[in-house]
Amino acid sequence: MAHPIAHAVALVDEALTCARVADPGLLSEDEQRDVLLRLSQQVDQLESLRLRVIGVVGAAGGVAESDGARSAASWLTARMRTGFGPARAAERLAEAITDRWQRVGAGLEDGSVNLPQARVIVRALESLVVDPLPGEEVPVEVLAAAEAHLVAQAAVFDPGQLERLGAKILEVVAPATCEEHERRLLERAERRANAATRLTFRRRGDGATDVAARIPDHVAARLKTYLEAWTAPRQDDSTRCGAATPFGGFAQRDPATGVRLPQERLRGQAFCAFLEAADPGRMPVHGGGATRVVVTMTLEELRSGAGVGTVLSNGEEVTTMSAGQVRRLACQAGIIPAVLGSDSVPMDLGRSSRFFTPGQRLAKSLTHLVCAAEGCSVPSTWCDGHHGRDPWGAGGGSDLADLTFLCPWHHQRAHDNGYTTKTLPNGDVRFTRRT
Repeated sequence: MAHPIAHAVALVDEALTCARVADPGLLSEDEQRDVLLRLSQQVDQLESLRLRVIGVVGAAGGVAESDGARSAASWLTARMRTGFGPARAAERLAEAITDRWQRVGAGLEDGSVNLPQARVIVRALESLVVDPLPGEEVPVEVLAAAEAHLVAQAAVFDPGQLERLGAKILEVVAPATCEEHERRLLERAERRANAATRLTFRRRGDGATDVAARIPDHVAARLKTYLEAWTAPRQDDSTRCGAATPFGGFAQRDPATGVRLPQERLRGQAFCAFLEAADPGRMPVHGGGATRVVVTMTLEELRSGAGVGTVLSNGEEVTTMSAGQVRRLACQAGIIPAVLGSDSVPMDLGRSSRFFTPGQRLAKSLTHLVCAAEGCSVPSTWCDGHHGRDPWGAGGGSDLADLTFLCPWHHQRAHDNGYTTKTLPNGDVRFTRRT
């Protein structure tokens, strides 16, 4: 005799075969209302049954193990071709409502909790028990009260409302301990977010760079607010022009179709405008002078509009751009146009003083991107200014030709009597230990 679950599945197959040839357009209005609601409920109840079976298939000694699959999700993916992600999500939900949150599972079975609500409730409850530190564990009785309350509220609230309620569930069921528990969780989340912060750049080779970042939520919220100053249409600006900036507006609509540009493109344009609006005077000192971006181009190219300019950043990154873009950037704060002569050598910005000026360092960095020591790749912005020809105390000058970039380690070697230095034809400095 067939198992009741196997028998029920066979009956469902028969019912679906019967309904497959029927025309839903012939349903009366009352039947349409009733059938749609009941089908929606039955779909969730069938999913509840499927989750129970998934739990059995993936258990020790289950079908997945017998067939050599790593898990029920892997077993199901190989046979249903639905992708591993959805199957794994179903497996996790099955495990949660079977092992920890039986009230949620019971509500899903009897139809008092629908599937989207069940997922939201389980996420809220799991956040209370996942990886607690000593002293942060939520008492069992509080967890039971939280589950019971959220299941009961499923009769009133939709998934979005339940999610907001779940985020503050301890305030409802355990107000006395909620604030301290939330403080500890927030502090731990902030530490993890800071440790996970990343920013990477990858040049595509087509004139664009992919920027990928992971930053704390509060920083992302701040950046989003800044960018919305450009992307949000203003009352005093047309929606075609977009938000006004000190550098003009950027179009929020495609000029050819009049269709509003996608939000991700608007954010990208806003990010570029935000960087151009940044005040370099408030940036940290970098390599002995204020943080700057230098654009180089010959005077003839700048006047004619032909040719390309070169952007130097961080002492080692070199990017090319059109003459028109150079002229535009030259008007912005913190963008320094370094117009070169016919020999492509920047002017001497030196002064008659012991120390090299920021202007001299800037001029030198246009032609010397890294430490002058042979084989060293430390960016010039991280280097010390060394009197390469004659020391200041021996009558040497501090003109541009006297400036040599040496990283702190090689600068110490340059003043170490245990080493000799030799300037090579290409300008590199070779260090040799005295014997």
